Amino acid sequence: QSVMLHKMAAHIFLLLVAVFINSVDGHGAVTFPPPRQSVDGHLSPWNGPVPQYPIPFDAPNWCASPKFTKDDPRNLTGANGQACFWFNNGCDIGCDRCDGMTGQKIPCCDKKFLYVGNNSAPPSWGSEGIIVDPKYVATFNRSAQRPKYLKYPDRKATICDPRLRTLNVEAECGSPADFWYYAPWRSPGIAPVTDSCGTAGGVLPGQGAGAAGANYVNTSNAKIGDLGSKLPPLKTGVVWKAGSAVEVSWTQKAWHGGGYYYRLCPADKELNEDCFQQLPLRFVGNSSLRWGGVGGEQIFFNTTERGWDVDVGTFPPGSMWRKCPLPRGPWSWDMSGPSFEPVCEESEACKNAHDMTKRPRCLGPEEPCECKCSGDGIGDLPQLEIVDKVMIPSDLPAGDYVLGWRWDCEESTQIWTSCSDVTIN
Repeated sequence: QSVMLHKMAAHIFLLLVAVFINSVDGHGAVTFPPPRQSVDGHLSPWNGPVPQYPIPFDAPNWCASPKFTKDDPRNLTGANGQACFWFNNGCDIGCDRCDGMTGQKIPCCDKKFLYVGNNSAPPSWGSEGIIVDPKYVATFNRSAQRPKYLKYPDRKATICDPRLRTLNVEAECGSPADFWYYAPWRSPGIAPVTDSCGTAGGVLPGQGAGAAGANYVNTSNAKIGDLGSKLPPLKTGVVWKAGSAVEVSWTQKAWHGGGYYYRLCPADKELNEDCFQQLPLRFVGNSSLRWGGVGGEQIFFNTTERGWDVDVGTFPPGSMWRKCPLPRGPWSWDMSGPSFEPVCEESEACKNAHDMTKRPRCLGPEEPCECKCSGDGIGDLPQLEIVDKVMIPSDLPAGDYVLGWRWDCEESTQIWTSCSDVTIN
């Protein structure tokens, strides 16, 4: 019977891959401090056991996050509710507002690259032997793949350094082969958002559910299209001291590259970009990846040495952003092009997974996830958090604040934003 269940789970996993190969939204959520967007975490089904692998992407929406617990040998919890489904859809660097629907007009999963190298398979993450398919470039119209509301169509990207890019890193900046030139991450912070704490499902108020994860399970707390800035404060009990470096973390449910930063807004002010842009926070020290929650396995890496920190060409001017440290999976080489090497040592099974149809499974204790810190994130990296330290300004007045987090994607015209309540003394 256990063998039969195992085979059934594997079959379901491959069906999910078939569904998401054509349309995938990136999703992520802050895990500490707990965000307001976790408002549904005390409701069913999120207050119960996290489903077995593969964890459902939606229907209902799951944003499983790491937590050391005796209740789940995987160290997972559903307490974050639908936090990773609060975002902003259809916004690029030339927009003055988001359209709520066109987060992936550039098809994520079209095959855009060819391998012409001498080995039997392409490199797992590098560029040797991978070229842009000239036939795809000849038919690709980048201008036609932009969101609806373009006010500054000629605005230029500021992120051209291959070290800061997360996919198609070898493309000449702005060339016809630079497919994601107008994505939010290519000029961090300049693209607009509908709400600085996201909207439920990423859509505009009054819009219905969109494609590729732009949805929300309506509850007694929130419904699709609601504004995150209107959610009630969440008593987190987090107290920080001005002038100290504090730990923050987030988790990725689905991959879209790009980068992120943290910021503050006084809790008694309107939670919008004007307020958050007044108090950008700087990263300090090394970044890290952590598996299984606080106390779990953790590895540190120097983002400055890798060229992954940037404060030039960002908005607000001088704000410090950090590249997302998780590269695409080896199976996405022909869709996303060259990426960058992962910071952890991946297994041979992960490194050799060059075919999307043979993407590594993630079926729990009997067959654990073969990729630890790379992949598309759809159920394959739920135990992983990206952990950083940010500096609280020493001259910040004591009081209640809202910590903002903004993730500008590169593989899509989407921006994740989150809000957490903290006290600073």
